Amino acid sequence: MPETAKGEEPKAQQRRLAVTLFRTGQKPAEIAHHLQRSRRWVYYWVAYQHQHPHTRFRSVSSAPHHHPNQTPRPVERQILHLRQSLLAQRTPRLRYAPAGARTIRRELGKRRVKPCPSLSTIQRILRRHRLTTRTPPDEGTPYRPHPPAPYPNAVQATDIITRWLEGGPVVQTFTTVDHWSNAAYATIHAEKSTAAAREHLLATWRQLGVPDLAQFDNESVFSGGPHPQVLSALVRLCLYLRIEVLFTPVEEADYNWQIETFNHLWATQFWAKHHFTHRWRISPALHAFLRWYNTDYVAPRQPETPTRLRAGQQLRPLPTSLAAQIPESLPISAGLVHAIRCVADDGQVTFLKEFFPVGKRYRSQYVWLTLDTAQQSLTVYYQAQAEADWHLLKVFVYPLAEPVKPVLKQFTCLHD
Repeated sequence: MPETAKGEEPKAQQRRLAVTLFRTGQKPAEIAHHLQRSRRWVYYWVAYQHQHPHTRFRSVSSAPHHHPNQTPRPVERQILHLRQSLLAQRTPRLRYAPAGARTIRRELGKRRVKPCPSLSTIQRILRRHRLTTRTPPDEGTPYRPHPPAPYPNAVQATDIITRWLEGGPVVQTFTTVDHWSNAAYATIHAEKSTAAAREHLLATWRQLGVPDLAQFDNESVFSGGPHPQVLSALVRLCLYLRIEVLFTPVEEADYNWQIETFNHLWATQFWAKHHFTHRWRISPALHAFLRWYNTDYVAPRQPETPTRLRAGQQLRPLPTSLAAQIPESLPISAGLVHAIRCVADDGQVTFLKEFFPVGKRYRSQYVWLTLDTAQQSLTVYYQAQAEADWHLLKVFVYPLAEPVKPVLKQFTCLHD
């Protein structure tokens, strides 16, 4: 018998004896005197046994029935109902919305639920009902410097996702995300080509605005193919508009977590919920998804939707008249091309298909390379941790095979 039950047993025996003596005809005053209790106590347990014939005369738990910090049952039921509703796509407005804690909390706020639980509380409720999945632990990647994005269009990242329709047609989706606001723009193309990428970037800059830095991965469409010291047509396009270029670490998609988060959302909430048989059917649905994403979705680490964050900000969209002045064949313009690279075991890094020695002491660490086309020099910097000082490691002469042109004034004005 548990210790609590042992402690209750003498009290239960005394109550049981009082009721038994009362049933045999003994007077309540005598019972109270014999058990050293009050007559009121005797009458209470006689009445209690009459109402609960099968009672064991044990005391009811004195633990509180209500906890001040506990989420009310109706709110918890509403959280679970919202979760099921989001998974089942019962609401057209939330067709593309994920079913996580952030979406649930936002919907509770719209319904003016009081008190509105925090994200951690919602996540705890979902976990208690086994409606969540565990996130794999971080394996401790060495520090990788990131470009700062303190204002809209300071950094725009572009990526490509390849999908196949039923029957074999391929779909190339070019996507660009603004790091500051997480605003996104995407276009559908039949092939992964320089022409398609150029068309997407020009359309994006008309829609989202011209960035100060364009971030790409190392696909040949962006980087220029297998030949060394080749500045691709897209790099030339960016430099022509006085946009700096940054190439992410090789084969490290998680470095660009903003666009990878969008890609995951797009794959699970858009592509998995549609069945397309023709490429031309995708664009209208994609525009509806982007409209929901930019106006109603709050991205991770963001306080508001992209549209609300960008309201009242200076966005500098590319005018159609200026876009028409950009020639198909572009020169190398004065500007900066950056790359984040992990130093190999032999102390070297690659940049535009060439190897440059940095030093074995920096192996497995990440360095920042900057090509200044005007100065024709390649500079290597190292930062040990965020907020730490930058250290200049190397400066290489980087001669270009073509003359470098200055940026035209009409494109320079886009950044003023």
